[in-house]
Amino acid sequence: MRLIKIKLSNFRCFGPEEQTILIDNLTVFIGNNSAGKTAALSALNCMFSENSNDRLLHRSDFHLPKGKKPEEMEEQSLYVEAVFQFDELEPEGQGGEYAIPYFFQHLVVENPGEAPCLRIRLSATWEKSSTLEGSIDSQICYITCPESEEILEDHCVRAQRHDLDKIRVIYVPAVRDPSKQLKNASGSLMYQIMSSINWSAETKDHIKTKVQELNTQLEREKGVSIFGNSIAKQWKEYDSDNRYSTASLRFSGTDIETSIRNTEVVFEPTVTGKEYTIDQMGDGLRSLFYISLVDSVLDVEEQMRKEIKSDPENTSFNRKPPILTIVALEEPENHIAPHLLGKLVGNLRSIAGKPHAQAIITSHSPAILKRIEPENLRYFRLTIDGATSKVRGITLPSEKTESEQYKYIKEAIRAYPELYFAKLVILGEGESEELILPKFWEVVHENVDLSGISIVPLGGRHVNHFWRLLHDLQIPFITLLDLDRERDGGGWGRIKYALTQLLQIGAERERLLDTTKGIMSDDDLERMHDGSVLDTENMQAWMNRLEEYHVFFSAPLDIDFLMLEHMGDQYKKTLGMREGPRITIDEDQVYIKDFETTGQCHPKYDERIETSIRQTLKEHGGNGETYTDEQKKLMIWYSYFFLNRGKPASHIAVLSSMSGNQLKASMPPVLSRLITVAEQMLKGETS
Repeated sequence: MRLIKIKLSNFRCFGPEEQTILIDNLTVFIGNNSAGKTAALSALNCMFSENSNDRLLHRSDFHLPKGKKPEEMEEQSLYVEAVFQFDELEPEGQGGEYAIPYFFQHLVVENPGEAPCLRIRLSATWEKSSTLEGSIDSQICYITCPESEEILEDHCVRAQRHDLDKIRVIYVPAVRDPSKQLKNASGSLMYQIMSSINWSAETKDHIKTKVQELNTQLEREKGVSIFGNSIAKQWKEYDSDNRYSTASLRFSGTDIETSIRNTEVVFEPTVTGKEYTIDQMGDGLRSLFYISLVDSVLDVEEQMRKEIKSDPENTSFNRKPPILTIVALEEPENHIAPHLLGKLVGNLRSIAGKPHAQAIITSHSPAILKRIEPENLRYFRLTIDGATSKVRGITLPSEKTESEQYKYIKEAIRAYPELYFAKLVILGEGESEELILPKFWEVVHENVDLSGISIVPLGGRHVNHFWRLLHDLQIPFITLLDLDRERDGGGWGRIKYALTQLLQIGAERERLLDTTKGIMSDDDLERMHDGSVLDTENMQAWMNRLEEYHVFFSAPLDIDFLMLEHMGDQYKKTLGMREGPRITIDEDQVYIKDFETTGQCHPKYDERIETSIRQTLKEHGGNGETYTDEQKKLMIWYSYFFLNRGKPASHIAVLSSMSGNQLKASMPPVLSRLITVAEQMLKGETS
């Protein structure tokens, strides 16, 4: 048995439109603060918590529509539904004899041939009354119709708490004191196990005798006797109730129940032999050990199930464990050093891998998210217009039909998980954009991190998948692509690619493809990549159109060439006396920078330009006919700085040597326009 989905309506930040959250064995809720992650866990806790106080609903649990005041509401209703699936009923399933009998008569089959599922729904209604909180009526029912059908009164069968207790939620909030659960206090995990042990009568009597001997021995100490007599004497001066007339010291309980309550875990290193208690551990290790303790309890409960199955008359424990335990853990990264988060995720996977357990966690930590499969993430977002929470899964390419893209995008998401929490994502081609864009943003504004911007270098050929992902999650984004004019697939091919992908994520065709001759046909769009590379004026017009859709181009080639065009002298200044490209004239090595300074002409220099054009535009590229003479000369330097040396080193040397005012004055216009659009998007002035 396992939870496969949660459905919420009008619960806290979830509005009247039902939100469905699909659940895996290990599921991670992500999103910005106040997006609904805690509300979703609390909804489960309201249904299946072991603590009766956690199951009480309050006025604040009912969604308050935007613009409404609580006193303006007369009544409201909400529901939370948990849907469970029984893998035990699959041909290869096991263990169904333990779970299924409790819920058999309430199982539902959605479609012929499918495995049955169980629907449990918490419904509640609030009405204004004479009390401050108003009156709240709630009930938990089994829903006995398929999800595709309307729920009628006959489909609701009241669920008994005795049966619901077979499903347990262990909820660990973000603000927590791990030490409370690590002591063997009543209600804690340790106490549940220890108190359910089937102690033999012989053991009970033996412990009682030894405890009495211990107390007697301690009371014989003179100091203890003086203190004990004083307590008894002074108490009689204060109270006359015969039930409590005598007060005395006890150093241990008089029976086994009292004794086991004092049980605690100690830690002993092998070197010193000294014992350490939980109180002496740091908060991070306490949190780790608490997760480990949950794992231990689940392991013991699995042993209970085996004993019940193999020898029900002689079990080590006197209770039956829950059929399913759902560990709901908020922000497990709290208190824990980054290098320990790997162990933490490993522990959570261990819990989720047990046959009768699942784990749901919330997190804001990239260190955790990069260790989680993207398929296990659920993205929570708070809508601006209605102030309600929406939940989406992560959109990935098809693993079957687009296996290469699937692997790339999956790894890229894990490498840059901060994009989930960004106010704005800027997608670039590669590492050059990752270095250059933050620097220019900082000379105009504050640090990109403070602005809530994530700059993600993902490779131009995979941008379409990230457009789909960010569009589905409704995270604002800007894209900076290389035009790659005269390179194979560049120029018109890049523009066609951008137009096609924008259409696929819902761009209005009539507006996007509007030309002076009308709306571009599908055939014309399909043939766009065959357009003349010499038609640079029309190409620029389409680039201007795409900027309206927040798609910018580093033209005419890429961002590295763009930087050379606007800051070429600064790149050359970073070179030493004996650095830079050279040509051989009359058996002498002549540096290009010296040759260009004199303004001379020479066939060897012209040959070097032609060679650099071929290197820059690559094997199947053009001959540079769309580039000016000055741009062709720059290709010598492009080849030297960015094809023969490392791009990051070249850019860092220049960016670090220039002042903010110099950078601002030298900024390429396309980057200035991109930053202006980013400013507007962050202010909500454009979307």
